[in-house]
Amino acid sequence: MPVIKILRNGQLTLPAKFRETLELKQGDLLNAGLEEDKIILKPVTTIERKRVKDKTRERFFKLIDKTWDKNKDADPKEVERIVNEAIEEVRREETAAETKE
Repeated sequence: MPVIKILRNGQLTLPAKFRETLELKQGDLLNAGLEEDKIILKPVTTIERKRVKDKTRERFFKLIDKTWDKNKDADPKEVERIVNEAIEEVRREETAAETKE
């Protein structure tokens, strides 16, 4: 569990991993509450944000359907080989980037 320091005027910074996981951006709103000795922060779900997520999900599944139709005759072993090569390439790139830091 990350330790967060409270700054001047009670400000704090949420860890990047939290913001990324919850897709929080500058200007987003959070509901704040207390439960016993815990501070609970929950993103405010606006209709617009939900609409964008729904639209994105819809586009994703359309793309999956289109890809599935286009590749329905593909050899599963060949697809698996290509996917494994892509995964290895990404891992090599990530390792190289980490070494540079």
